[in-house]
Amino acid sequence: MAPVIRRQLLSFMTNMERRTRSLTRWFFTGAVVASGLGGAATVFSPTNASASTPIPVCLNSHLEVAVAWGPGAAAGNIGVPFIIANTGKTSCRLEGYPKLSIPYAYKKRSVKVVDGGGMVYGAVKPRVVTLRPGGDASFGLDYGDASNQQDPNGAACTAQYVYVTLPVRYQNIASNYETTAIFNFCFSDFQVEVTSIQPGPLPKEG
Repeated sequence: MAPVIRRQLLSFMTNMERRTRSLTRWFFTGAVVASGLGGAATVFSPTNASASTPIPVCLNSHLEVAVAWGPGAAAGNIGVPFIIANTGKTSCRLEGYPKLSIPYAYKKRSVKVVDGGGMVYGAVKPRVVTLRPGGDASFGLDYGDASNQQDPNGAACTAQYVYVTLPVRYQNIASNYETTAIFNFCFSDFQVEVTSIQPGPLPKEG
């Protein structure tokens, strides 16, 4: 074999060996990266993505609101517990304060509703509350009962109903919930406090 051809062949074989080693390292590194990506892909797989889908805000048509039972008292402070029931077939969530409308007045004084809490049902920071199908949540209404004793203790100062608006999605049109809540709003000094929505059938006591 001619010396020139021999040198060219040795150079070619040396270059091929270097390229083979380089390709081996490349394939090995690629396999490791692919393995890492494969692990990451399991985190974002469709199955896991669906499992982490946020629970939707409740639809107004899937909830019912009512006074749980009669008022409770503590040193002149009155508390009325409200229960929210999920009548739908899927879980949903609520967060924040209910909006209460008490459509009564005496001598042109109407009732003011304040977010917070009182002596019977204490203030609780708003949080996301999940209601499973058939599950419930709650909030409390608080007021004092020792003001304006000169005002009537009868029909003129007696609330019969409360209208409750919840932070929900509306299926058709906006609506509220009407529930019985009988109390003397004059004796409350025309102001009540409402707690945030809480898990379970009874709001936290103060």
